[in-house]
Amino acid sequence: MRTYKNLLSIYSVLLLLFISLPAFSLQTNFRFHEYNKQNKLNQELVKSICQDSMGIYYLATDGGVFSLINDNFIPFRLPEGKSHYFKELLKLKNNKILAVSDDAIYQITPSFEKSKMELLIECNLDPAAPKYPKHIYQDSKGMIWIADYNNIFRYNGNTIEKYEMGKKNLTSSYARSFQFMECDNGNLIVVSQKGLFYYYNSAKNSFSPITSRQDFLVHSSFKLGGNDFLIGTSKGVLKVSFDEDANLIKSDLILKDIIVSSFEQLADNSILAGTWFQGLLEIDMDQDYKIYPVSGFPYFTVNAIFRDEFGKYWVATNSGAVVMEEKFFSSQFLTANSDYVASIADDKSGQVYFAGRNRIYKISNHNNIETEAISFEGSANVLKFYGDIMLIGTESGNLEVYENNVLLTSVKISDLAITAIEVISEEEAWVVANKELFRVNLIDGTFKSYLNQFRGKRLVQDICLTGNKNLYIGGEGKSAYLFFYNRKDDKITNLSRNFKFELTGDVWIRDMKLDDDILYLGSSVGLFQLEDSTITRVNLDDMSDNEINGIAIDQFDALWLTSSRGVIRKRKNDVSLFTPDQGLPSKTFTTKNLLIDKNGYLWVGTSNGLAYAHVSDSIPSTPKPIVHLAKEVTQYIKPDTSLVITANSMLLMDVTATIYPQKQNQFQFCIQKDKDRITEWKGLSSKNQILVSDLDPGSYKICIRCKHEGNYAWSDHRIVPLHVNQVWYLQWYTFLFEVFLVLLLVYATSRYSKKRAQKYLMELEKLVSERTIQLQDANVNLFSANKAKDRFLSIIAHDLKNPFNAIRGFSKLLVQDEDFLTEEEKKEMIETIYKSSDDTFKLLENLLEWANVQKGNFKLNREEFDLEEVMANNLDLHKSLASLKEVNVVGHFESVKVNADKAMVDTVIRNLMSNAIKFSFAGKEIDLRAKQEDGFVVIQVKDQGVGMTAEQMDKLFKIDTVFTSEGTANETGTGFGLMLCKEFVELNGGKIWVESVKDKGSRFFFSIPHSIAV
Repeated sequence: MRTYKNLLSIYSVLLLLFISLPAFSLQTNFRFHEYNKQNKLNQELVKSICQDSMGIYYLATDGGVFSLINDNFIPFRLPEGKSHYFKELLKLKNNKILAVSDDAIYQITPSFEKSKMELLIECNLDPAAPKYPKHIYQDSKGMIWIADYNNIFRYNGNTIEKYEMGKKNLTSSYARSFQFMECDNGNLIVVSQKGLFYYYNSAKNSFSPITSRQDFLVHSSFKLGGNDFLIGTSKGVLKVSFDEDANLIKSDLILKDIIVSSFEQLADNSILAGTWFQGLLEIDMDQDYKIYPVSGFPYFTVNAIFRDEFGKYWVATNSGAVVMEEKFFSSQFLTANSDYVASIADDKSGQVYFAGRNRIYKISNHNNIETEAISFEGSANVLKFYGDIMLIGTESGNLEVYENNVLLTSVKISDLAITAIEVISEEEAWVVANKELFRVNLIDGTFKSYLNQFRGKRLVQDICLTGNKNLYIGGEGKSAYLFFYNRKDDKITNLSRNFKFELTGDVWIRDMKLDDDILYLGSSVGLFQLEDSTITRVNLDDMSDNEINGIAIDQFDALWLTSSRGVIRKRKNDVSLFTPDQGLPSKTFTTKNLLIDKNGYLWVGTSNGLAYAHVSDSIPSTPKPIVHLAKEVTQYIKPDTSLVITANSMLLMDVTATIYPQKQNQFQFCIQKDKDRITEWKGLSSKNQILVSDLDPGSYKICIRCKHEGNYAWSDHRIVPLHVNQVWYLQWYTFLFEVFLVLLLVYATSRYSKKRAQKYLMELEKLVSERTIQLQDANVNLFSANKAKDRFLSIIAHDLKNPFNAIRGFSKLLVQDEDFLTEEEKKEMIETIYKSSDDTFKLLENLLEWANVQKGNFKLNREEFDLEEVMANNLDLHKSLASLKEVNVVGHFESVKVNADKAMVDTVIRNLMSNAIKFSFAGKEIDLRAKQEDGFVVIQVKDQGVGMTAEQMDKLFKIDTVFTSEGTANETGTGFGLMLCKEFVELNGGKIWVESVKDKGSRFFFSIPHSIAV
């Protein structure tokens, strides 16, 4: 409880610290994607994440290990009885994965088809093996080290060696024990959860202590480089250094009260730190170890951090997995950055400035925005530099000229906004205001309008100065979108040409950029280029018709454009789109709001502030797509595997990539026949599936490519060879066979019809004869059955009438002559009434059971049981009954399994035993025994009683000759017991029979099936 309160206190202190940090303290800007119960991952308590060499991700959770394949989390099946609580995953140098659970260590063999997880080390059972393993590590020599709750183990692939570490290192944590750290010279150092340091002495094959006592608990470790490490402790983050002999030479607590559960490298000078209850932090290693909370991270508890091959961070939390990707653009500064950016420009030194509504700002570095001491009337609309002078065009039509922030000239050009400025020299500039072109003298403030050279039409949208001081002028309309000013003759020429492609709307020029001999024109209907007097459209994929507001060209000849969909990069044939998901503050841009500075940074002005990104020549490629056949159980298509289908059939394929999340992947495909060139790429369906159908017979190639959102290039093509076979019924040999088959069929049908008619007549006559005989037999059987039932009913009526006559007679005497009868006579009459009613009840009970069997209402409950138990119970029951007649009952049987209805078998034995007692003489013996014969068990009940004649035996078990007689002690019977026994035995698949000799006794036998297992 005290520990919990201490943790709460630390958390409260840190929370106050975070609240006190200003908003501008945020550093790296991340984009997040969560996997949890709302998004495919059913087990949310994630402990560890890793990725194999094939690109498959694995997640260790409290519900087992999952692999992420084809955008689905697939659980690994564990051996029965094994723990589902997994703590850690480790990728080995041989690309296999080790998974640590509470009671075992498993090895995963990666595969897109079916990954295998096999038990490698059984834990908790053998004292020489780990008990409740916590952590696993592979050193530079390939040796595997395992830490359990108290000791260290070394596994060389075959054997396990144990290193006793003593009770003082007994961990108090469910998830943490020893941390392993390896120096560059190969020294292996471990630190226990109790804070004690050791190094592995290979010569002695033992761990030698480095420190004897510490006053903190250890949660995590991370190698900075060389012999320097970070250690997450209960007191904060510790930075330690070791010398070449593994001596601890430096130990500094660089951050207090930060309880770090895991570390991961973020950049050369920054570290990501996950904490137990303080969220995710960024540590700046260069600036006095400042910490910054990662903005937008959704959870407080971080169990582990994993950096994949694409530079994305997978964070394991108690509420699922979070995938983090650093956004391409950043808009974070040490001062507020949310003003509307009207224009961006750089001076002769490369210093970047931008114009807000009422202020001019300077970017002193990538972390700070300074306000320039300049005031002007109205709102700024255009900012331009030339040498030492700064020009500001306002929305009210003023041109303000400054030098070193001192106003030199203010010229009123128009009553409407100035939209473009190009500086010719320190004395002259071109200005566009109210769609009119002016040439302005910056010294005396005079200006000249060129409206008459456009026939009095206001249509100027933008201007672009050439190297020899000529001017390109962007206009509006299909016949007036481009002009050229020649300074030698001071005349403007219309360069507008008819477009050789279809336009989606009116044309007006938004921005222009000259690159050597190519003029790029950003317009309301896309991007064009003018080269050698020819206008062509620049292909921007599905954004080719989008309005282009700004153009910039970086040092790697890539085009950067602003559009209503975001920032577009066109680099050779690759087109990428950057949206607010990649860090842009807004998708609303003014014209000409792009700038590449001298340091290779791209600056973008938006309606909600400024953003920047570092431009690089290296653009990571998206990995090749992964393709599965879409079936009930998806089937992985190996690279270069050829598929074969039949014409008119369909082929459905699922497409994914090993870069996640999948919703940020764009897939395209095309189908090439033979050696045809790719002419058109098609997008996939919303489910990222390809449906191939209606292909003519022949050989094809299905080319698939993928592009991840943001700063990624198209992947290499994934080629799936496909051969389409002609349907069999359209093959030439099929036609010949069909003709032959038709002729043969006509001939065979004719012959068959004749024979079939003759055969049918013969069979019909035979059938009539057989049915006639069957009807005659049925009539005979029905007559016999009715006759038997009539006799049966007369017997039943007679058997019921006699006991009822006795009951009525004695009852009448008891009622009428009660006063004349003695107590002994009354008692005798009552006993007679009871005996008659009991006999009648038994008769009705047997009759009811027999009737249910006849109607099929009696349910057979077949089961496997030990016959010895049933026979023993009946033996004990009838011994006491037989003793009343001084008859001895014995049994000879052993344990044997049978498959039958237990209650029915019990009823049969009980009836036969009761009959044996009934017809036995005093002083004689009844024998109950069982033996096994040919898959059956035969039960025998033998008595030494009155026996039966052959005629009497023939009447047994028959409905029309219910046979009953009195016992040796005048016992009465119903006559139905043996009939019921016969029905029960036959229902269970057996037989019943009798052997008897008059005056010597009888032997009744019945059989039931042996157990199925025998």
